[in-house]
Amino acid sequence: MDSLDPTFIRNGVLFFLILVSSLCVHEWAHAWTAWKLGDDTAWHEGRVTLNPLNHIDLMGTVIFPLICIFLLQGVFLFGWAKPVPVNVARFKNPRFDDFLTTFAGPFSNLLIAIGVALVGGFAQRINPLFAELTYKTIAVNITLFVFNLLPIPPLDGGRILRVAVGMTWETFARISSWSMLALLLLLNLSSGFSYGLGLVMAQIAHPLMLISAMIAGA
Repeated sequence: MDSLDPTFIRNGVLFFLILVSSLCVHEWAHAWTAWKLGDDTAWHEGRVTLNPLNHIDLMGTVIFPLICIFLLQGVFLFGWAKPVPVNVARFKNPRFDDFLTTFAGPFSNLLIAIGVALVGGFAQRINPLFAELTYKTIAVNITLFVFNLLPIPPLDGGRILRVAVGMTWETFARISSWSMLALLLLLNLSSGFSYGLGLVMAQIAHPLMLISAMIAGA
């Protein structure tokens, strides 16, 4: 595909904006939940906000996704925002509150996908062009929801696993030092793993897209 094709550039920019917005909401959800549960560390660092400038990581939120979208042309997509600082010692119920704070990030992406499916369905009645924005937003957020719940440090699923099995932070950090590289290699070298992960994402996203289409009257 011609990388200078206006349609390709437009689609890439739209996808990038949805991804950045979704990543920022994800991190805000972590920060807001921690704050409400008694840990004001993220609040003092200005992270309890939806302002994307407070969450963007130059490499993970901007440069790397843009490379994936425009240079690698979607062969794979990977990105991240600045991690939210959490002081578990400030929670009243450290294990459970840590779980809630961690799960809040992926859960926010699921809520976005559900909300956009409903609102996007009605918006399509006004203008069918909203369909593209609706389906792309659902797809991105379900991808973030499923991917982040993989039980691999340092992903949210890995943090939940740490709480569930009582893993030490030292072990968590040691696994985190190599696990993401291993995961990227697995995604690109194992067609079975990437297919299975994509299938799970599709199974969750498809009903939401169907609901949106039904509301739209499509």
